[in-house]
Amino acid sequence: MPGMQVALGFLNKMFGDPEYLRRDRVNLLNLFRPGQTVNEMVGVANEILSGALEGGSVVGADPTKIANLLKGEPPTIIEAQRAVVQRNLEREEPFGMTFAWAPAYDWELTVWESPPTDISPGWITVLIRGRYPSDQQPVTGKDMDKKWG
Repeated sequence: MPGMQVALGFLNKMFGDPEYLRRDRVNLLNLFRPGQTVNEMVGVANEILSGALEGGSVVGADPTKIANLLKGEPPTIIEAQRAVVQRNLEREEPFGMTFAWAPAYDWELTVWESPPTDISPGWITVLIRGRYPSDQQPVTGKDMDKKWG
């Protein structure tokens, strides 16, 4: 679904450059510290993308709409992603990261990590699977963009 792919494209622009992760590690660790809200993370990330990365923000990506889509994920899925990012940034040489979304009945998260080799750097991939935002969850009857609780 294009909305989630754009939202994750936003993250890929930030985390797809290991040199940037090393260079701006302190700001990024603060951004992804425990307790940050999705709105705070997306708002600050947009400022970072607008100013710190060559090429600016993701074209057509509205930070408010991105935050609303990401808030539709269950809190455990959001927190697991935040923890993966934080742990990666805490290592001496952070790995680049790729975020992807695929449709699914329920929410799930798959993370895989490849170590550095002689021919490639280490890399982490985070795959989020979940419903389309307009699909109601059959048990709760809530749309994805409604707050979990």
